[in-house]
Amino acid sequence: MRHGYEEILHNAAQEVDYVADFLDDLKTVEETRKLWRAWSGVLDHYVKAVSALRRATDQGKSKGWSDSLLADQKSDPLLQYAFQSRDHASHVFEDKREAIPRAVSIGGMISLSGNSSVTLLNNRVVGSDGSVRKLPDGTLSTKDGRYDAGSIPIDAVNEHAHFVVLKGVKTRSGVWSVPNPETDPSNQAIEIAQHVSDWLKARLAEATEMAKAEKEK
Repeated sequence: MRHGYEEILHNAAQEVDYVADFLDDLKTVEETRKLWRAWSGVLDHYVKAVSALRRATDQGKSKGWSDSLLADQKSDPLLQYAFQSRDHASHVFEDKREAIPRAVSIGGMISLSGNSSVTLLNNRVVGSDGSVRKLPDGTLSTKDGRYDAGSIPIDAVNEHAHFVVLKGVKTRSGVWSVPNPETDPSNQAIEIAQHVSDWLKARLAEATEMAKAEKEK
């Protein structure tokens, strides 16, 4: 391992913790405008964590392990996308950053976000098979995209979380599509961030064990 590896691994551990912190923010942050800050934080500290792990282990017998970090990033679609997205997420000049706000919907047809109040009467949904389904009548109010009040009961309403909209990322080395298209768009960023966090924790644990073995020599 490289001289000074203990300090470098300490820094790597901090970066791994930061990834986990921003992952929590991505899941729980109240303000939609802060979602991109959380997503960008995951990506930024992911890249820094990998850099620190590689730096600590790029000499001696651990060199092969260090190289395997890059191999993982190239072979794992989620890790690769997160790596390629780092610069894109922090870029402020091109490609609009999009986040879908919280919303409530009724019957898959009527959707409300923000602070809204509506009265619904005699609304029907016609299915692809020609069947007709009547939607509940009454009033409905939302606050910050959440159900707030109304004569329409909450169990007749579907609530939708806010989320970061992921897109393909174009870099000098190519175009990187969203790697988990089968996942609902509202969970794509969280799924990738969770995968990154879990991978980093596992790799940090391996590096820590190598460091212990190094000290025992």
